[in-house]
Amino acid sequence: MRTILLLFALACGHLLHAQMTMVQWAYGPFATPGDAAYIIEGDPMDGGARIHQACGPYGNKGPCLFVIAGDKVFHSSDAFGRRGPAAYIMEGDKLFRSSGAFGTKGSCALLLEGTKVFRADGPFGNRQEGAFVLDGSDIYLGEGTFCQRSEAILHVRGAIPMVALLTILAGL
Repeated sequence: MRTILLLFALACGHLLHAQMTMVQWAYGPFATPGDAAYIIEGDPMDGGARIHQACGPYGNKGPCLFVIAGDKVFHSSDAFGRRGPAAYIMEGDKLFRSSGAFGTKGSCALLLEGTKVFRADGPFGNRQEGAFVLDGSDIYLGEGTFCQRSEAILHVRGAIPMVALLTILAGL
């Protein structure tokens, strides 16, 4: 009996492999963590990832918002994470808006330069004003053309793929 249970556990173990990352709201200049905002499940380069809305202060997994496949981000067509129309495409350090079923590239939304994230515009990603500053596991609002650090907005618990982080930031 023990052998059968052990074999069953080993055979079903690959189904339990899921990387979960929680993104929390953060407050003030010292990034005090607050309620859970998003749950990221999976790895975009290893079978895909999903961004879920977090429910409650402890981060229960809610409806799926985005489905990530490699460097392409799609809106979720339902709460369970089926792929819908395209939302964004990541090319290097730039996040472009996209549309349609296959992801036709549009204008640039965000541009990553080191630890600073700038709003961008146009098909080539011309740098505009500062948007966010990445500081370890905390994300701060960025102000001005040089993206000076302001108040905290998000706190990340766990490893998060850059395409998932930029997708969340593009929606803020």
